Amino acid sequence: MELSSVLWCVVLLGMTLAYGITLYGVHAAKRHEVASHGRRMIVSCTLVGIWLVAYLTKQMFFGRDQFGGTSQEYWTLYVPVLAVHTSLAITTIGLGLTNMTIGLRRLRYGIGAGAMVAGVTRHRVLGRWMQWTFGGTILTAYV
Repeated sequence: MELSSVLWCVVLLGMTLAYGITLYGVHAAKRHEVASHGRRMIVSCTLVGIWLVAYLTKQMFFGRDQFGGTSQEYWTLYVPVLAVHTSLAITTIGLGLTNMTIGLRRLRYGIGAGAMVAGVTRHRVLGRWMQWTFGGTILTAYV
């Protein structure tokens, strides 16, 4: 197996692990364990940041992977899945940065003590959207 393939498998497993940690963090929030929720989300965001650096490094050193199918398969299968994947990934990063900022401000300034406190609604709504976009990104990465 080529080094680039090994690195890509490690990166993909890391992102899947980040998604699992995110789901565990959501579970902690539902149990009103704010500190545990915050720690898990910070770990998840850190893993995503490491992934972004690894992905850009892979692109710089190894370039893009070549699609092995026909021209018709490229345009009817690969490009639409890539477009959906890229859109979901960009949306996830935007939602993640926004939600992490909101969450860290709430922790720093002591606003709110759990998900049921007024003012946390936006954080929860963005988090729900991000679960779907992050999950879709992971799913389309495996396709």
